[in-house]
Amino acid sequence: MSDAGIEPTYIGKNENLVFIIPNELFNMSLGPAEVLDRETAKLFSKYLRGTFKGFQQSRKTKYGNENNTKTETTSDFWEQFEKKASGLDVNFIGYTPVNENYIFKGLKVYGKNAIVLAMEMKWDQIKTAPGAICEIEVFRVYKVLGDVTIELAEFLKEQGYKSEAHHPFGGKLLYGPHAIAANLGIMGRNGLIITPEFGPRQRWSIITTDAEIPKAKERDFSELKEFCERCGICVKECIGGAVLETPIKKGNGVVTHIDRSKCIQSILDNNYCSYCLRICMPSS
Repeated sequence: MSDAGIEPTYIGKNENLVFIIPNELFNMSLGPAEVLDRETAKLFSKYLRGTFKGFQQSRKTKYGNENNTKTETTSDFWEQFEKKASGLDVNFIGYTPVNENYIFKGLKVYGKNAIVLAMEMKWDQIKTAPGAICEIEVFRVYKVLGDVTIELAEFLKEQGYKSEAHHPFGGKLLYGPHAIAANLGIMGRNGLIITPEFGPRQRWSIITTDAEIPKAKERDFSELKEFCERCGICVKECIGGAVLETPIKKGNGVVTHIDRSKCIQSILDNNYCSYCLRICMPSS
């Protein structure tokens, strides 16, 4: 029996996936004093603290599933679930079975199916990147979507379905491939999921569950894929030089699109950076 009182559905075995949150990100300042007034700085601090707290809370959602053995669902159930999620400002909801190849090595996942969620980061703030105003929006969505993901996972648990929340700041499995499998977007050349609605301007999270899920909806992303391939602005204009011209394929479906060390250094050097969110502008 695992430390959650139940057996995990999966334990990550992919040697190419190791979960790491760089310690530097926990020691970042709130940005230049001349940019932030007192109230704005307090708001930024609130979202930062809320993000890290939510991340820790999400890791505890595996508990409380001991008696959750229900699996059958109905179309009415998912209609109500999506209505609830939409009322909490979730912009995208998709469904796909969990892909074991995209679970971080050694991490335990509870639930065989993935409910993929996304929330928009507002353009008026993102277009200020790099800078504190942009990052307030980034961390606002990290916090809000994280809280919503936990709330929806707890809702599923209350209905009798084994479920676990995976926070947008960092989950136990890769979100990108699951978002693609759920037909919510495409993988951009910068490694971010691109959607026709918002480009790269959304954050993703997942709820894993044993609840039976609907089939993924069919969507045609051919025009978006062609645009992304022709564009390449993320490769040419990344101010940290982190986006790779040719992605590195590591096996078991893992592909590296950015130089992680260069990206983190740019975040530290360029006031949280996020320039990739600003310059990627696919047509809808």
